Amino acid sequence: MSFASSFRSAGALHTLILIPSCLLAGCFWPFDHMPKVVQRITQFMPQHWVLNTISQLQLGHSFGSIYINLMILPEFTAVFFLFSIYKFGRNNDVRNFA
Repeated sequence: MSFASSFRSAGALHTLILIPSCLLAGCFWPFDHMPKVVQRITQFMPQHWVLNTISQLQLGHSFGSIYINLMILPEFTAVFFLFSIYKFGRNNDVRNFA
């Protein structure tokens, strides 16, 4: 991670980001049971789109009917990739953990 200075801090930071985002995205309880405000927030989480894609495929939907999900996931990848390029490009400390 570009924000960590050691392997240990990267693991802690990973846990602090991953668990809350999975909780908000609906990995631990159904999306339909969340309040409407939280449902809006989950649409900005990549885990939500992965779970939605998997559930649609399990229900027997074709790839053509879930094309929007399959287009959104690479967009998340591109945004995170560009952010990491920006962050590593501005990093002046060569000793940082990469």
